[in-house]
Amino acid sequence: MKDMVSSLFHQEFGIDLIAAVGILSSLLLGEYVAGCVILLMLSGGRTLETYALSRARKELSQLLSRAPTQAHRKKGKEIEDIPVEEVDVHNLIVVKPGETVPVDGLVISGKSMVDESALTGESLPVEKAEHMHVMSGSMNLDGVLEVRALKPSRESRYEQIVRLVREAEEQKAPFVRLADKYSVGFTAIAFLIAGLAWFFSQDPIRALAVLVVATPCPLILAAPIAFASGISRAAKRGIIIKYGDAMEKLAGAKSILFDKTGTLTLGVPKVVRVTALTGVKEKEIIQLAASLDQLSIHILARSLVNFAKESETEFSFPENFIEHLGNGVEGEIQNKRYFLGKLTFLQNQGISFASKLKQRHEQVQELGEIAIYLADEKNILGVVYFADQIRADMKSQFTLLSQFVSQVVMVTGDKRAVADKIATEIGIPTVKAECLPEDKLREVKRLQKTSSPVVMVGDGINDAPALAAADVGIALGSGSSTAAHEAGDVIIAVDSFDRVIEVFQISKRVLYIAKQCIFVGIGLSVLLMVLAALGYIKPVVGAALQEGIDIIVILNALRVHTGSTEKTNAIMAT
Repeated sequence: MKDMVSSLFHQEFGIDLIAAVGILSSLLLGEYVAGCVILLMLSGGRTLETYALSRARKELSQLLSRAPTQAHRKKGKEIEDIPVEEVDVHNLIVVKPGETVPVDGLVISGKSMVDESALTGESLPVEKAEHMHVMSGSMNLDGVLEVRALKPSRESRYEQIVRLVREAEEQKAPFVRLADKYSVGFTAIAFLIAGLAWFFSQDPIRALAVLVVATPCPLILAAPIAFASGISRAAKRGIIIKYGDAMEKLAGAKSILFDKTGTLTLGVPKVVRVTALTGVKEKEIIQLAASLDQLSIHILARSLVNFAKESETEFSFPENFIEHLGNGVEGEIQNKRYFLGKLTFLQNQGISFASKLKQRHEQVQELGEIAIYLADEKNILGVVYFADQIRADMKSQFTLLSQFVSQVVMVTGDKRAVADKIATEIGIPTVKAECLPEDKLREVKRLQKTSSPVVMVGDGINDAPALAAADVGIALGSGSSTAAHEAGDVIIAVDSFDRVIEVFQISKRVLYIAKQCIFVGIGLSVLLMVLAALGYIKPVVGAALQEGIDIIVILNALRVHTGSTEKTNAIMAT
């Protein structure tokens, strides 16, 4: 009652005006039971709405409640409990079993299973050991971990997600605002029907019955609950939707642009083949190259070492190891000196090679591959080729994507030959290669003139201008740059492309169910008003029927939280 009076005082005339007139009319006409039922139904409706919204925001509430507040900082042999805000970069933090990891960090010692489901949506825990990263907000399950803080708590992944969630909850989607506007027209219709009923029947009870069945209106309940459910469902899957209107635009998107590296591909070069020269076996090339690279900090070195481990290669420890940053490494294995690195690096070491090898090297570069050469002090022994890998199952993912948008474009800074090869394998019809950040931005604006809303998916700093300019920007992956996160409307915290498909599915489902609730609710309410105007519904019965409509609408809106998104998409496509 207090909220109703407050909204009327602030000149927010909608269903509260109908409720107020209905209650006063009940008192004036002596329909005290009907007036009491209206008040009871109003309070019950508010309670039901509160419950429904809390249910819809279940995952968001759990996410916020798990925010770490304390940390165990290790100083020497002592451990002190401090507020998480006081953790500095490089502090050593002890995380006990059953505790939430307080900051993003690197495991220095210990081994444990860690639950990252609140951040990534992946239900299975992952094992964490030395030299592995842990994320703030993940749950340590069964072992003690000693973690070196990489960021202060305010910059941690979890705190960023929590901040984005809070911002998302404060936003009001245009569809919700549009639903609020509908209530003005609905109020006018309700009073018109009530007035006509009274005029033609000369019975004020019929007018009262019309106002009773119009109170409260399911119109303002459906959209907020559906959108809250959608945002919460997305958060459970590691998808943070910063603004409610992003779901509206995704549901109606006509075109989508993708960056290549780190978005369509893994963004980390992997070994694709090994070629042995001068009679040396491939296995020996792998063994020597990986043994040298096991001490290197280069990203290609980690990839080569992992490749060797997967093939069960036995490593040798290199003596007198030297790393020439950005060029290569050298070291002694079984008293023989080897070099591993770029062709120019070997040339600078005085190692000769045929001109055909240099021609082949240039051809490989044109195809987007990286060649690293192994040599002894006289000759090149073999070549290890690296290339960025397309994400798994991308062709089928783009087949699914075609259900949502009519135009798909790849925009990449990579060379034309490389971009065309990737696009052909995945099935992308349009390619814009060798793009600078301003070229990507220009392509977004071009599509906005003909195929809006436009969605941009990327992960790097060079994608940030296009992400910000697009109708919806999606920053993909836990490794996305801060600039991409800030520019994006949707943040996918887990490095999984299928979440892009999921956010489209969730958005479609939210809009489908919200519209269904609103228009079905309006239709049923208008039907009841007509029946009440004709004298078939008494005020007390009308109040109970209207409350039934509210319950149906709220339960239907909560379906966003469950059920199959694919089924909804199939219905909407027909």
